[in-house]
Amino acid sequence: MGSLLSFSPARMINQCMKIYFNSCGLFSRIVELDNGTTMHCWMPQTVAVSGSSSLKLAHTDDKKPALVFLHAFGADAFTWCRQISRFSKCFDLYIPDLLFCGDSYTTNSSRTEFFQAECVLELLQQLNVFKFSVVGTSYGGFVAYRLAHLYPHAVHKLVLSSSGVNMTPDTDQALVDKFGTENVAEVLMPSTVEGLRRAWRLAIHSQPLFPVPSFICEDVLETVLNKNRKEKLELLDGLQLRKPNAPPLPKVTQDTLIIWGESDGIFNVSLAYDLKEYIGDNAEVVVLKHAGHAPQLEKAKEYNRVLMTFLRQVSLSPKLSL
Repeated sequence: MGSLLSFSPARMINQCMKIYFNSCGLFSRIVELDNGTTMHCWMPQTVAVSGSSSLKLAHTDDKKPALVFLHAFGADAFTWCRQISRFSKCFDLYIPDLLFCGDSYTTNSSRTEFFQAECVLELLQQLNVFKFSVVGTSYGGFVAYRLAHLYPHAVHKLVLSSSGVNMTPDTDQALVDKFGTENVAEVLMPSTVEGLRRAWRLAIHSQPLFPVPSFICEDVLETVLNKNRKEKLELLDGLQLRKPNAPPLPKVTQDTLIIWGESDGIFNVSLAYDLKEYIGDNAEVVVLKHAGHAPQLEKAKEYNRVLMTFLRQVSLSPKLSL
């Protein structure tokens, strides 16, 4: 009876994901940074450089191009489970857990997306990766955008997936009004079964015929969302892009793909077109039909095709199309 009561669907899925990531040639590593931060990252199996007090892995010129995937708020590297098989064949993949997600943690007091970007860059530099393209979904897109504008020498191409980096305080208010909550944290960091189901409805366009069983929801709350809950809430509060007094969003110079689900329940698709207009001719928008806030999961085949086309092309001309 005790073993039955301790059964955790979320932990079982995590174990299956680890096996799958390994089968795609990715391996789990913990890297200590110099700013009080420990980051967990999935990466190619490579040879360790000896004579270093910290983990440094060889990344030579004959390797495939480096591609970094950054996950959504409160999630982890497994967000990209439907991309790794396709993209690991053409790229060296680096998929970190952002701070306070998965097994990444920091003693530093900073909670901004700037600090997340700084940690991702230092992680990659410790792995001898100095030039890469980056794909970020939702909150991961906020971090990816900061990487692109702070470190233009390092970021080759930028992909923003369902990521309203041009959001305003009104964006938060619209979400709060839509669901009748007191603040956006109740939507993005639910603490109840019904709140979690509401978050899933936001993420997915095609809803299941039957609701997810309550015991599974409770397990996800306990094993995923409640882990580092205080720090995750601080990340929401520390997000600079949504501050009323935030400076204007800087423009990025990299070729940029903006990919969105047509039925995104968190960031209205109009933000995608506004962002393309703001960035200029080096940006392109692709909207996937019948997809919500997580098109990389819901419409993986179309998503992967568009992403691969963008990453392989020399420039944004001719335009991407579905």
